Amino acid sequence: DQRKDHMHPHLSREAIVRDVETTRYGRDYAGRRVKITHVEKDPHTGAAIGYVVRLEGGNEVPFEPEEIRILEDWD
Repeated sequence: DQRKDHMHPHLSREAIVRDVETTRYGRDYAGRRVKITHVEKDPHTGAAIGYVVRLEGGNEVPFEPEEIRILEDWD
């Protein structure tokens, strides 16, 4: 499958943690600007099913796709 060889378009992009209550973190990271360091993909479709993001200070934490907003160039 060729999709597995291509870098996911969200990798290395900036994102903002949505202002939502998460099960794992509560509101601890709400509104923070982060950098996506890893994208977990569905093996059949290649769609993103999870992200690992780097916070300021270097900590990396996992998030579900609905918990972050990927920033576009115009954001």
